[in-house]
Amino acid sequence: MQLTLFEPMPKRTSKWIEGLRPETPVSKAGRRTLERRLRNVWSWLKRAGRRQGDIVEAVHQLRVAARRAMAALDGYAALLPPKKAAKYEKRLKQIRRCAGQARDCDVLLERLSAGPDASGRAPLIARIAELRREAQRPITRLYKKLKKDGFPAKARRLVDRLRRRVGDREPSFEQWARIGLSRCVESFFAAANRDLEDIERLHAFRIEGKRVRYALENFSAALGPATRPELYAEIERPQGVLGIVNDHASAAAHLAAWREAWLADAVTPLLDDLIGDERRRMAVAQREFFRWWTPQRAAELRERFDAALRRPDEEDAA
Repeated sequence: MQLTLFEPMPKRTSKWIEGLRPETPVSKAGRRTLERRLRNVWSWLKRAGRRQGDIVEAVHQLRVAARRAMAALDGYAALLPPKKAAKYEKRLKQIRRCAGQARDCDVLLERLSAGPDASGRAPLIARIAELRREAQRPITRLYKKLKKDGFPAKARRLVDRLRRRVGDREPSFEQWARIGLSRCVESFFAAANRDLEDIERLHAFRIEGKRVRYALENFSAALGPATRPELYAEIERPQGVLGIVNDHASAAAHLAAWREAWLADAVTPLLDDLIGDERRRMAVAQREFFRWWTPQRAAELRERFDAALRRPDEEDAA
C-alpha cells in the first residue's frame, strides 16, 4: 500500500527513492521524491521536538532528512513555483541549523564521556550538557511553530504544485536525472581540482560530495542497476574520512570559541588540552584522506561517472 503524505514513517526507511522507472514522467518522479523527503523531515522533527525516544538519534536523523529534502528541492526546482521553492529552501535550512547546533553538542558529549579520562572532564561535560539543553529549545519551538502553521498541509500543496512547465514537452525521469546528476558531478570535480590542503576548500569539497550522494539517492533508479552499488560506494569512501576531519575541525572551533567566552574559568586547562588534541586528530585524518584520494583515483572515479551518465545512444555511437 502506498503511503500518503505525512502518514507515520516506518521505523526504518530506505535512503533510495523506489518505484520509479527510467520512462516515468519527471513530474511524477519529482512528486514522489519530494513527498517522501518532506514526510521524513516532519517525522523526525516531530520526534525531536517532542523529545520522543532516542533524542540524540532523532536530532541526527532530522539533520540528514533536511539535507536530503533540500537536495530533492534543488533537483526538481525548475518544476516548482520559484517563490514557493525558495520559501521551503529557507525553512529547511532553518531546520538543519537547529538540528546542527544540538548535534554538535551530542557528538562532543559522546566523545568526552568515553574513555578513562571522562571523570577528569566532568566540569566541561556538565557545561556542554547545559549548552545541549539550550540547543534543544529552538528545535522544540520550531516544531510547535511549524505544527501551528500547518507544515504537513502546506508541504502537500507544494508537492501538488510540482508539474511540467506549461507548453513544454515533459522529459522522462531518465533524461532529467542525467542532467541533474551531471550538474552535481561537475561541481564535485571542480571542487576536487582546488587546493584541498586548505581546510575551507576541503570542507567545500566534502559538501559537494554530499550533494552527489544525495543526487544518487534521488536519481539512481533512472540510470541502471550498476549505479547504486558502484558509484555510491565510491563517493561514500572519501566522505567517511572527510566526516572525521570535519568532526575534529568542528570540535576544535567550538572548544576555541568557548575558550574565549569562558576565559580564566576552571575548565580553561581542559579546553586547551582538548583543542590541541582535536587539531592533531584532524591532521591525522587529513593525511589519511590524501593517502587515499590521489589524482589517479580521482581520474578513475570521473571515468566511472562519465560512463554511467553517458546516454545509451552515445554508447552505441562509440
